[in-house]
Amino acid sequence: MDPIAIVMMIVMCGLIWGGLLASLLHLMKHPDETSGVLGAEPEPGDPRYVRTGED
Repeated sequence: MDPIAIVMMIVMCGLIWGGLLASLLHLMKHPDETSGVLGAEPEPGDPRYVRTGED
């Protein structure tokens, strides 16, 4: 492999693994149970968000 290809491979691997690390850190700080509209609800089966077939 050319030196340029090796450098680009290292840069791209760093980009992929860095993105994974950043997303894991963000998920640890903001877990799914507390994020979004449904995360603040007291119970996941809230009737306001359950499809009943009457729609």
